[in-house]
Amino acid sequence: MADAPARFSALKESIRELADLAGPEHRERASTLADSLVDELEGLLGEMPSALKPARQRPKAPRDEVERCPVCTLSSYHYQRGTIRESEHGGFEAFYRCGSCAHEGWKEIQ
Repeated sequence: MADAPARFSALKESIRELADLAGPEHRERASTLADSLVDELEGLLGEMPSALKPARQRPKAPRDEVERCPVCTLSSYHYQRGTIRESEHGGFEAFYRCGSCAHEGWKEIQ
């Protein structure tokens, strides 16, 4: 279901194509029906749960892999590779560990 937006777009295009295939005596009715179906599909796409909507691409690594530790203030707070996750606030965060004082924590990344 991850490709739902693409499938909805294909459905909308097929509906419009079907309306164009209607004979001259039914073209207006077919066009009206196609427009209402497309509107309904767009409404469904807007109501889709966020889990099914295409997600932003996860960053490969933070811009700075080494930063100042918030505890000992030495520049030894290292990003731990492969630990990027989505944060509760909509962005991404990575897990860092200090090489000096062993402090560990999640930090928001851009």
